[in-house]
Amino acid sequence: MAGEIKGVTAKENLKKYYEEGWQIATWLNDHPEISGQEKESSRYLIELLKKRGYRVESPCQGVKYSFRAVKKGKGRKRKPKIAVLCEYDSIEGLGQACGHSLSCAASIICANVLNELWEDLPFQVDLIGTPGEEVHGGKISLLQKGVFNEYECAVIAHMNNVNQPSFKNLASSDLVINYYGKAAHASVEPWKGANALNGLQLFFHATDMLRQVLEPDDQIQGVILEGGVIPNQIPAKATGYIYLRAATIEKLKNLQIRIINCARGAAIATETTYDTAQMTPTYAELFLGKKARELICNIMSEEGMEWEEQQKPAGSSDIGNVDQVIPVFHPMISLGHKEIALYSKEFGKLVRSENGKTAMEQGARVIIRIIERLAEEPGLLDEIRREHEEYRDPDKE
Repeated sequence: MAGEIKGVTAKENLKKYYEEGWQIATWLNDHPEISGQEKESSRYLIELLKKRGYRVESPCQGVKYSFRAVKKGKGRKRKPKIAVLCEYDSIEGLGQACGHSLSCAASIICANVLNELWEDLPFQVDLIGTPGEEVHGGKISLLQKGVFNEYECAVIAHMNNVNQPSFKNLASSDLVINYYGKAAHASVEPWKGANALNGLQLFFHATDMLRQVLEPDDQIQGVILEGGVIPNQIPAKATGYIYLRAATIEKLKNLQIRIINCARGAAIATETTYDTAQMTPTYAELFLGKKARELICNIMSEEGMEWEEQQKPAGSSDIGNVDQVIPVFHPMISLGHKEIALYSKEFGKLVRSENGKTAMEQGARVIIRIIERLAEEPGLLDEIRREHEEYRDPDKE
């Protein structure tokens, strides 16, 4: 029953899993696999979890390199379920500078500790392996398969350069834009051509001019992928690739409309044609309500962790899409050097250091305490869910 879980019990069990957690983190550091290629990482984690007495479904609902691990045991009663998420993809050229190795280890430590207390815990704690966070949005594929519909909430700790109660992120999408013209000799008869590169350049100028009237959190980032072959031939094709970000998924839709208007206008002005394609899934923003924020901030303070609020949203993740369905707890855990940014080579070195090990342990303690507090305080999860539902209400103005 709620209220019967004692934090000291979990703390006593924690220490015996720290070394195994560090071994997991070290293995992932030494065997980085980028999004969509986590074959060996998922296999390693699955084999380890099976040895720990988990029943593992992999791939989970057919999503490549994903898994769901449920602790086996006689006499287990059906209980409300909490998903503890594991991320394990790396960044091309930077390895685990994202800190997913530590985050994944913290999640497994959490599940191992709490699943020893299952008789007292009013929740079933499952591990969900979510590949492709950096690029392909593996959580979105799992979401589309209905994997998260049976859970009350999800929990994960992410590494950072400061402690924060949550990741204040942006909704995002991408767009490949192709312009098509007509090739002609640039000196002999240029009037017979239609310059696709001009169309693309004008598109980028239009988006730059649009920036002055965008909302504060709207972002446009882009590069030219193809712009012709040689200077004396008018390019028949040019290709650009852009990222779009906004504070919410609704505001992102509005930004997309304005960007397409820029594309259309540039094509008309340069007498070219264009088409567009989205390469990766749309990511939603992550919500953290008042009650959930208070919970995480109080836990960090109790753990002696100095923390601060993220002032401005930045970056994007498929974790926001899970939050569209259930509340997500996503504390950010510091590696102890505020001046060293996430996704840098220096941060990748910190991940492998004693600072990384300490952050892994702190991350595990924080997410364990989140679940324990939800168990100890009747009605708290209901309040958090109520705030979440109000935010996600499709009919709200």
